[in-house]
Amino acid sequence: MSDPVPDTAAIQACLDRWRAGDPSAADDLIRQALTRLTRLARGMLRSFPNVRASADTDDVLQSSLIRLLRTLRTLRPDTPRTFFNLAAVQVRRELLDLARKARVRRTVPLDPSDSDDRGVPEPAAPDGGPDAETWVRFHEAVEQLPVEEREVVGLAFYHDWTQERIAELFGVDERTVRRWWSSAKQRLRETAGDVFDE
Repeated sequence: MSDPVPDTAAIQACLDRWRAGDPSAADDLIRQALTRLTRLARGMLRSFPNVRASADTDDVLQSSLIRLLRTLRTLRPDTPRTFFNLAAVQVRRELLDLARKARVRRTVPLDPSDSDDRGVPEPAAPDGGPDAETWVRFHEAVEQLPVEEREVVGLAFYHDWTQERIAELFGVDERTVRRWWSSAKQRLRETAGDVFDE
């Protein structure tokens, strides 16, 4: 069954209430977007094989939502576009933190008396795809993209939105979204290699 397209009008109404100072709007906003945010966390977790060994989708989602709600205290997104971009950033940051912790755990010697033992080896990608280090470089590189490209990657790669839907949300034509997507993929390939299926 395909993931339903989020109701951007309902999300916009929650954002408007939040910006007007309604404290209950943040919870309503999360409820409106929960299915999409769960799918986002699940999809992003797949590209972190070293994190999957110690955390599941619910763990990542819960920590990301805490980050998101904390961020909403100071930032007041004005559109669904900025909200979903902010959500993707929080999930990505949570996963990067978990990946860094996994990297530290992996490099701590299992037996302190054996200085040659470097700990548990990093799990290989199960499908022969990119390894965990490549994915960490990829997700870190996403943070460095120009704003429009980063938002397109957030919606297309992390949220799995179509280019048509992104163009509608951004108020631009589909060719512009295709151009941003293509440019972002090129920049990401230069940093992290080819992680895209295409």
